[in-house]
Amino acid sequence: MQGNRGKDTKPEIALRKALWAAGLRGYRKNVTKLPGKPDVVFVRGRLAVFVHGCYWHQCPHCKRNRTPATNAEYWQAKFAANRERDARQQAQLEDDGWRVLVLWECEIKRGEGLLRVKQALGLQE
Repeated sequence: MQGNRGKDTKPEIALRKALWAAGLRGYRKNVTKLPGKPDVVFVRGRLAVFVHGCYWHQCPHCKRNRTPATNAEYWQAKFAANRERDARQQAQLEDDGWRVLVLWECEIKRGEGLLRVKQALGLQE
């Protein structure tokens, strides 16, 4: 797992390109001062956006959330720990007055990520 990147993943880059193309500027990426290091942060809108990979965060909407057959107990514990950590970090951000938006890799691939960000920022109904 050492080779898995924590930032600038393909879905993150795709989302940032879509934001830029739509004229949405003023965001920061991978803000280390916030819990969980959100992938995209709109400071003015107090919106923290996390881009979750469907495999690593076990997306409930797609088929990429399957547990490997080998060493299944390890992977189940790993995925459960990821979900618990995500929930803790999101709760901390919300306690600090931030709104949290979680985008799944499959949503970004389908082109839904930009729409959800715009809705969260109040730019689109």
